[in-house]
Amino acid sequence: MKWVEGDHWKGEFTDSHVFNIGVMMGKLHVASANLDVPHNFVRPHWGITSFRQDISKLEHYYPRFLSEGSWRLYQKAIEMVIHQLDRMQRDARHYGLIHADLHSGNVVFNNGLPYPIDFGRCGYGYYLYDMAAALLELYPKHRWLLIQGYESIVKLEKHYIRDLECFFIMFMIENYCHHSSDVRETPGLIEEQKYALAYISEYINDESFLFKVIEPLIPEELSSFSEIEKSPNIL
Repeated sequence: MKWVEGDHWKGEFTDSHVFNIGVMMGKLHVASANLDVPHNFVRPHWGITSFRQDISKLEHYYPRFLSEGSWRLYQKAIEMVIHQLDRMQRDARHYGLIHADLHSGNVVFNNGLPYPIDFGRCGYGYYLYDMAAALLELYPKHRWLLIQGYESIVKLEKHYIRDLECFFIMFMIENYCHHSSDVRETPGLIEEQKYALAYISEYINDESFLFKVIEPLIPEELSSFSEIEKSPNIL
């Protein structure tokens, strides 16, 4: 480990910042794919098993910030994420060593260029999972620019969007799993649900949401999803 020169960017990212984060991410994945990993190198795997472990924690704490109706929407999204993960190709093109926590707090800038820091969550997972962590914080336009930056280094397959949206929902829910046990986080979690439930509702309705502005959903107003509640389980 060594010190990485740079500072966190204060204020909103510019188009250039976001594009260059995508470039950085692409280079990071190329480097990790070519890494000669020692035999005693042991890191966690981020996938179905780790996701289920996180959900077991959320099952205990969700009443702090979710109504029962909202939790049912979460459960359907969780089922869909697991089902989708189970069908994904786990090969060298899609899966490898990733940072696993590339939000803005773990990126510093030096002479205008981004550098990743804090590899404490580094492990094995899908490269799109890594991208989803960064996309959570961005507006739709900037999500597209980050992907363009990434594709200047690594070309994505034609039908990548639905898988990327799966990881977007997965990472978002994992964040809530992580923070749910801390009562100091509860007010913030409650405030975020009008956005989280909007994304979850789009996802379980099989609507693509990554590149469009999603209107916040008030958790108590779930009547429009009565058909979802009546539908059979995904799995």
